[in-house]
Amino acid sequence: MKLFCFKFTIIIIVFALSCVCKIPVFSIELQSAASSISVDTKDINSLTEVQQIEKLLDDLEKNWNDHNIEKVTRVYADDFVNGDGLNLEAVTNLTTELWEAYPDIMTIGQERTIRIDGDYATVYSSDIYSGTSKNAREEVGTKGTLRAVANGEVFLKKYGPKWKIVSDKTIYETVSIGYGVGADLVEENKIKLSAPEQAVSDKLYTATLDFHISEDLKPVASISKELLIYPQVTAEDKFRLVDSSNLERLFKANMISKNELITATVGLTGGSIQPTLLGLVFLSKRVNVIPVSNETDDISIIKEPAKSALNHKPEKTSESTKEEQTNNKEDAQKETED
Repeated sequence: MKLFCFKFTIIIIVFALSCVCKIPVFSIELQSAASSISVDTKDINSLTEVQQIEKLLDDLEKNWNDHNIEKVTRVYADDFVNGDGLNLEAVTNLTTELWEAYPDIMTIGQERTIRIDGDYATVYSSDIYSGTSKNAREEVGTKGTLRAVANGEVFLKKYGPKWKIVSDKTIYETVSIGYGVGADLVEENKIKLSAPEQAVSDKLYTATLDFHISEDLKPVASISKELLIYPQVTAEDKFRLVDSSNLERLFKANMISKNELITATVGLTGGSIQPTLLGLVFLSKRVNVIPVSNETDDISIIKEPAKSALNHKPEKTSESTKEEQTNNKEDAQKETED
């Protein structure tokens, strides 16, 4: 199935990486989405609802690939807000901008699981994206190749007889773009960016760029972090000549409950006398940030088990305590004498 809402996050990522990219046809065999069903009661009514959602998603995928924005937005609720806080107007603008930059961009769903609970439904989806950029990159004289993978959930609500998409939750998301020799290296997974899929707010995490390339190529690279917001604010980072097989950076997750985007930019140079730029690679990975609250004002912390008033025993006075101790001593003496 198609990650319709996730497409909009992919859009932000693509524009954060580069405004002129190409999306290739991968070596992965693209197939229609395989579906599974999970409903509370598998009666005829529930199965009919599943069929309606299946048709909505299939039509949405077709309309998205046809770049028909009117038909795409028709299945979204007016108050739609995605998992990164973007409303319908923002994602509509981003979608049309993406289609302009990538005239043949397409996406194909790989799997789909539908779960229905009354007037609400959740769809788990896995999607792959491919296409070709409109423009070439001047530095290397070629168009880029891009591939993207996204996994997550889409949330729907029934309004009368029709289902509408009201939100989403992206669990996993990666994008890679290659130009020149970089396109082949990305396809062969010889340049890889790794980072955690989620991080705790205000805690440190590591992002690593690994290289498995020929010694004739000299990479110059940077790793940066941006918040997944719109409009996108691009972070600046210094490029470093990478003499080892990896480049590593330490980041601290933000404290404002915004998900983050780790971006790696790599320039590939060759030639000992006069180095020449032979390729470019842009990689990104989503890091979902988990908010943490230390506030306990509204939370009642019970340190001891609750006691019933029926079983409550009055506290002993000092006199009764002394009397009990005397009785215990007398009992002990009697047992000794016996």
